[in-house]
Amino acid sequence: SESEQTKLNPLPSIVPRVTQWLGWLPTVASCAITAVGGFKLIRGELEQLTVILLAVGFVSLLSICLYVWFKQSRIDESGDTLVKHYSQKTRYLALVGLFAVVLLMVMSGGGWYHQHKLLKNPVVVLVANFENPQDNKWGVTKNIIEQLRNALAEYEDVEVQALDEEITAQEGSKVARAKGEKNYADIMLWGWYQETDSHAQVTVKFEVLSELNSLPPVQTKPLTQKIAKLKSFEIQTQLSEEMSYLTLFTIGLVRYELEDYDGAIARLTKALEFVPDAEQAIVQDHAIEALYFYRGNAYYKKGELGQAISDYNRALAINPELAEAYSNRGVAYSDQGELDQEITDYNQALKINLKLAEFYKNPVVAYSDQGELDQAISDYNRALTINPELSEAYNNRGVYHSKKGEIDQAISDFDRALTINPEDAEAYNNRGTAYSDKGEIEQAFSDYDRALTINPEYAEAYNNRGLAYYQKGELDQAITDYTQALKINSEYAKAYNNRGLAYYKKGKLDQAISDYNRALKIHPEYVIPYFNHGNAYYKKGELDQALADYNQALKIHPEYAAAYNNRGNIYSKLGDKKKAIQDVKQAAKLYAEQGDIARQQKALERLKQLEQD
Repeated sequence: SESEQTKLNPLPSIVPRVTQWLGWLPTVASCAITAVGGFKLIRGELEQLTVILLAVGFVSLLSICLYVWFKQSRIDESGDTLVKHYSQKTRYLALVGLFAVVLLMVMSGGGWYHQHKLLKNPVVVLVANFENPQDNKWGVTKNIIEQLRNALAEYEDVEVQALDEEITAQEGSKVARAKGEKNYADIMLWGWYQETDSHAQVTVKFEVLSELNSLPPVQTKPLTQKIAKLKSFEIQTQLSEEMSYLTLFTIGLVRYELEDYDGAIARLTKALEFVPDAEQAIVQDHAIEALYFYRGNAYYKKGELGQAISDYNRALAINPELAEAYSNRGVAYSDQGELDQEITDYNQALKINLKLAEFYKNPVVAYSDQGELDQAISDYNRALTINPELSEAYNNRGVYHSKKGEIDQAISDFDRALTINPEDAEAYNNRGTAYSDKGEIEQAFSDYDRALTINPEYAEAYNNRGLAYYQKGELDQAITDYTQALKINSEYAKAYNNRGLAYYKKGKLDQAISDYNRALKIHPEYVIPYFNHGNAYYKKGELDQALADYNQALKIHPEYAAAYNNRGNIYSKLGDKKKAIQDVKQAAKLYAEQGDIARQQKALERLKQLEQD
């Protein structure tokens, strides 16, 4: 019967469903593309890729809605009442989708305009007439406006405007700020001056009306000079230069806060051309150390570590008590691998300002590299006494408990970090590593999965989950995770080494050797790939190449017991019994010193065998 045929052969009933599901693919893909473009727009990423994603997404969605609308219009001509009912319903949904897409396009356009305006909207500098009956004669206001316009001519994001009215000393800052806000100004310059037969005294006010978190407070004082300097326009020139400096400094910080680091560097550098060298400056504190500090930060954000360190040096030469400059220079030294300098800078920052407890999260990394784990943990204890809610301190202290083999204490610290910050992917990753060290692999997998849910681009978590799969003997899964880590970070030497080990265990020696080579190209002083490289060549029977690798490993790490042991085996195969005994004996000695009794016993047994042969 027909029903029996359907049961025996379900394919005819499945095919329409599969076709229906496939029909949704263009819609799903278009929605995904639009969502990615929208996300990039929300993040302020206005590059060409954002435009392309949004354009492709919206055009695709519009096309799909129009296609469905016109297709269902033709179906409406059917005489079947049921078909017409569902056709009309589908057309209604297509119409709703069409309006939704148009609405999203309008909203995206508005978002684009807003983001573009943030970057392009000029900073308005409003200059009031300086209060003086003879200002037209002395031209203080005119000179300041002309000088500012000349100094800022190359920057489209700043505009100098004249208020064309005075603000008196009696009216003061409140009136000045109100007039500035009324004229949509971001910076308000105003002041007054008076002269006697012998001297001229000028007072200028520099008011920043917009919120700018990084700008140091600007304090000015009356400038008193001989009347001859007013008549020769020296005072006007000095005032113009100081106001140009302050304005360029301010708009440089605006670019910095908008994360336009190239723009910030350009404007802050230009500001340095106008630093006054007069003995009696009108601005009490030009905060030049702050300028160098923020320019250093901008260079650091661009990855130009040498330039960043140079600017932090300049800032500290001016103000040796600037704790933040020591801290940030320490970060830059850390990124360059200069660990001694890193520790020195962090410690100096803490001497100046102990309350900056978050600085502790950085020196411990350096301490651990030098085996100073107890000092690192002590520093974190101190930091947590100051601020018990510092999740980074718990996380990093846990790392160093783990390095000391204190796994339960490490897990306790990671638990505390995650209680404070449940979205800390790094803490999940670190706790996963601790569970893995305890042999609790399933707990480790759970933490790695959680870390990757929070941060899908977390290369280290993929690498560590790969290690857990390797421990379970699931080599293909391990290789998949190592490969994903390398897609995210193609310079991840450890992931190449670990993938090489998995290939080695699968018997794919050439692929293993290739991965070890990549690891060594990235990190030529990374000792483990030399050892593993030697093992692969040893297994291939290429003893000379293996010997060269073990030699290089021992050159980098002279106390590498396993390298002595394996080199001894090669010397034995090559017939050099004396060198073989010497290496295996050294391996046994090092294993004993390192507390590895099991490997020491194996080395001693091998030594006994060599001596008897």
